[in-house]
Amino acid sequence: MTSAQFGELPLKQEDSVWLCVYSPNGKTVAVGLYNGKIIVYSTSDWETLWKLEGHRGFLTRIVYSPDGNRIASSGIDRTLRIWNIHAGDCLHVLRGFDGEVNGVAYSPQGDQIASACEDKIVKLWDVRSGECRYILIGHTDKVLGVAYSLKGSQIVSYSEDKTLRTWSTETMECLHVLSGHNEYINIAAYSPQGDQVASASNDRTVRLWDVSTGECQHILTDHTNDVNSVMYSPNGKQLASASSDQTARLWDTGTGKCLHVLQGHTNWVRKVVYSPQGDMVVSASIDTTVRLWDTATGVCIQTLTGHSSAVWSVDLSPQGDKIASCSYDKTVRLWDAHTGAPTRHIPSGHTSPVYQVKYSPRGDIVATSSRDMTARLWDIQTGVCHQTLRGHTWEVTCVKFSPQGDQIATGSDDTTVRLWNVNTGTCTHTLAGHRYLVRDVAYSSRGDQLVSASDDGTLRLWDVLSGECRRTLTGHTSNVLGVMYSSNGNQIVSNGEDNTVRIWDVETGECNYTLHGHRTFWRLEYSPQGNQVAATNDDGTVRVWDISTGECRHIFIGGKVGVWSVTYSPKGDQIASGGRDGSVRIWDTTARACLWTLSGHNGNVNKIVYSLRGDLVISASSDKSVRVWDVTSGQCRAVVQDFQDEVKDIAWIESSGHNYLAAGCGDGVVGTWQVLLVGDRCDVNLKWMTTKGELDMKDANIQDVQGLSQLNRKLLKQRGAVGDPAHTLREAGKKATTMASVVSKLKASSQRDVDSPSSTSGALARELEQTVEQKFQQTKDSLFQVKDSLLNVMATVERTIQGCE
Repeated sequence: MTSAQFGELPLKQEDSVWLCVYSPNGKTVAVGLYNGKIIVYSTSDWETLWKLEGHRGFLTRIVYSPDGNRIASSGIDRTLRIWNIHAGDCLHVLRGFDGEVNGVAYSPQGDQIASACEDKIVKLWDVRSGECRYILIGHTDKVLGVAYSLKGSQIVSYSEDKTLRTWSTETMECLHVLSGHNEYINIAAYSPQGDQVASASNDRTVRLWDVSTGECQHILTDHTNDVNSVMYSPNGKQLASASSDQTARLWDTGTGKCLHVLQGHTNWVRKVVYSPQGDMVVSASIDTTVRLWDTATGVCIQTLTGHSSAVWSVDLSPQGDKIASCSYDKTVRLWDAHTGAPTRHIPSGHTSPVYQVKYSPRGDIVATSSRDMTARLWDIQTGVCHQTLRGHTWEVTCVKFSPQGDQIATGSDDTTVRLWNVNTGTCTHTLAGHRYLVRDVAYSSRGDQLVSASDDGTLRLWDVLSGECRRTLTGHTSNVLGVMYSSNGNQIVSNGEDNTVRIWDVETGECNYTLHGHRTFWRLEYSPQGNQVAATNDDGTVRVWDISTGECRHIFIGGKVGVWSVTYSPKGDQIASGGRDGSVRIWDTTARACLWTLSGHNGNVNKIVYSLRGDLVISASSDKSVRVWDVTSGQCRAVVQDFQDEVKDIAWIESSGHNYLAAGCGDGVVGTWQVLLVGDRCDVNLKWMTTKGELDMKDANIQDVQGLSQLNRKLLKQRGAVGDPAHTLREAGKKATTMASVVSKLKASSQRDVDSPSSTSGALARELEQTVEQKFQQTKDSLFQVKDSLLNVMATVERTIQGCE
């Protein structure tokens, strides 16, 4: 077992998820919610089979019958329920409890159920009739759980009275009272051979008991906090335990010796389970992660990250190829645990927000631009970063492929545009001329010309081959936010904060039409036919203009708040728009009517795209989700919620007969998904996702940097920085190098993937280093914000002066 794949299906629930259990044949999974509902999924397509409702309050236990045809559930509502898995109905409601029902277990034969209750009683029930057959009395405090031996001849119960009791299922007599724990017992389990019982307690110990004599064979005392879970390996020779001391441990059940300490979790470990082959242990933790461990070596094989809150439970399919985990974040995540499968989490990515995501014309590469001053090229299938394009000295605001796909253009806050060779990652031209940041770039249809839009109020036309500026287009009186070529390459359309859209003649550079609006035009889009332009306005409208006459053909009213994103359908018969209120609207361009108002997002819709066939609309939102909408029915067919920050940009492409979605997020994470459309089904499966990177200091020049403390000097040096920072005030006449200026040096000099801190530096150094990096990132973000404000002020002042002149 060498690795595991990231869970491609986060199944969103209406409440926190406490329990998840596979059926004996692995064909279904039952999920228990905090609100008492049970959701049953088919593992073949992960469609919901049943929503079992009846319990009031959260569930304490869910178990399948041995044949997988029934489910028994217990809850705090003082009932036990038996459900038909095929019909989804409740067969029996077992009452008569004087307290919460803490546990339930099926006999191996499936004809009997044992229950554990706060009323200090264990009851045995007939499954077919739902009648209580026997009452086992002996415990002096709440009974917390119950388990059958493998042959079903015995039952063990455990209680807050700090004892376990074993019972004969034939005579109903108490065979042994197992005493020794000093605190109440969390769980007990029979060994596969049935000759031993393991119990875990809040007294920080695990005890192994001889079933035939009732004697304690071994006391396992190495944990330093409550022991929450135990499980025997399939052959019974090992035992795994999980503790609130942030570790799991593997024990030899014959000698009681600790074989391995499984360290890596950073909070309580809630549960451990063995794989059917016994070669792997899976642990679930409050630290939001699931970890996979090799039982032979104790090495952590993989850390599965994706949950955003505590993971309460985890289970393996009977075949051992799938893992299900459930969390307080209201999701169940499904993971592939095949031996040797490639990981879907890419260990290094952007370290700051991702602004744009673009597919190459062939669909084999995804390009991203980021605030971390880089653009990156990713393999769509593997997620491998082929090229990291370094050279810009401020954030990279935009990225575009040439029509041939062999070149990339990037625009930056450093006022330049750069052209890059896709295959080598080398910068072929640096296009300088703008005075303020570059907001957008666009290639002509032939790829021989590039246009750039800037906060200096101008557009510039560049010759791609020579890198020379051929023409400067002036007219906008404020920041130019976006630019596009018409499909025939004869016209350019631009939108600005001066409340105008302008249509330019490429040959002459003249502005043919100035299209006015009430407020800022944020986004624009050419129709596929090239005869119209749609633009979103901050007044809540989408305006459609005829580019041959400059006339406004129609105004679609999309609400009282601003419309942020817009796109045409492939045929041009529809327009989709996304609003700041979270709504998505689909408009008929012929009838000029709103077909659908799609609700679901809880934040600004940052980007919206159509599928190539025009049957789907995909929207990305600041609410950390992407939604897939059916254009015909208006239904939401899928929701992607794999994100920890807002989704800034998305792109869609069809390649080799498959549909792919790419997304870039505010935390720097990039991912791609394959979208499978079969009938009414829409499965969105994650292919790969980067993790948020850390600042790479290798070869970063900190020579003569002012103001670094002695501690910061050491930590920067430890991360690979070179040069000697200034120790005293600078000499008169000597140029000062401040932290603001060193930002670009630090990032521009980074030439390799992130390395983790040396293990020899100690926990304290790592903690201090992380603090410094966080403060550094915060300082850098603040500098970006201050710089943006200053540039806007300077641009306004300069235009005012020019107007006066």
